Amino acid sequence: MNKLDSVRRIPSKALLWLGSIASVGMFTINFIGFLDTDTGSAEGCGPDWPLCNGQVIPSLDNTHVIIEFLHRFLVGFFAIVAVIFAAWVWRRYGRFLEVKLFASVAIGFVIIQSLLGALAVVFVNPPAVLALHLGFGMLGMVGVVLLTVFLFQLRAHFLARPSGFTYRQSLISRSLIHLIRWTWIYTFVAIYIGSYMSFRGASGACEGWPLCNGLWFPGFSGNVGLAFAHRLVAIGLAVLTLILLIALRKTKASRPDVFRGAAFLFVMVILQILSGAYLILSHIDLNADLIHVSLLMILFTVLSYLVMQTYRRRADERI
Repeated sequence: MNKLDSVRRIPSKALLWLGSIASVGMFTINFIGFLDTDTGSAEGCGPDWPLCNGQVIPSLDNTHVIIEFLHRFLVGFFAIVAVIFAAWVWRRYGRFLEVKLFASVAIGFVIIQSLLGALAVVFVNPPAVLALHLGFGMLGMVGVVLLTVFLFQLRAHFLARPSGFTYRQSLISRSLIHLIRWTWIYTFVAIYIGSYMSFRGASGACEGWPLCNGLWFPGFSGNVGLAFAHRLVAIGLAVLTLILLIALRKTKASRPDVFRGAAFLFVMVILQILSGAYLILSHIDLNADLIHVSLLMILFTVLSYLVMQTYRRRADERI
């Protein structure tokens, strides 16, 4: 490859900026979606979709209408930005497996999330649909973020700068790869359980922390059982990420990207649990809930990055 050909393949700063904006945008629409639900604004536009109270631009004289309309507007705007970004990257770098995977996840789940949002409105926000809406929104966000991260790694590779991209030339053991990927699956299930509990209105069913209504074991019936199960799943995640961190100590020298990612993940899990305790002790305060959700999105993104880093460049792949 000559120098000119190499320069043409370097991801442009404009593309990296677009990816960064799309990533922040996906985080924002998930955050606003939580705010929408937590403030009881999900029905602010009534049962109409895509119209809001029968209008393209509704009367903005009510806080719930403003939040719901803002949510819909931001979803539409950043969904378009994300799709344009993913399509642009695919067109230029579609020869890379990562690009095909992350662009497909980004575009696919952005569309699915939008459709689920419409279904949630039409069917008056059933908890199961809202929980899926959140989970798929997370996947869409992760697809955009990882696609952006890959472009930064690719640029660093072409410019011969240190990057996590070069670390992926060294493959970690199969057992560690499986542990990281199973941790990702467990976390996604945990997110669904937590979001379903929240949308069921069961977040405050367990009063007090760490005890649940003064008991170590309140049983698994009703909303109390759902809230208690969520706590057990969170403890399980903390144990699993600690095991992962300990297991990855042997890769500290050869794969610092993976080890540091696991360390950051464990810290995020602990902060997530503490924010959950704060949420309960604050009697489900809105600010506490939004902190809890924000940390969750960061946690899931970090874990998804770890999964990405378990793949190695193919020896025959044309850079």
